Amino acid sequence: MNRSELQDQLIQQVLDDMDLKTMTQLCYDYLDEGYAKYSDEELITECEEYYPELLES
Repeated sequence: MNRSELQDQLIQQVLDDMDLKTMTQLCYDYLDEGYAKYSDEELITECEEYYPELLES
């Protein structure tokens, strides 16, 4: 088995063992880390494109 196959199997096993709450937290952390790198303008542009209602309040 090569590294890529082993890594794939490990990832699949970790995901299979996660409950929804843990997977949601992992996804939140991933998105939070990514959006933290955006400038204010980039973040506003992202909201305008996908969720403009967030900017209405």
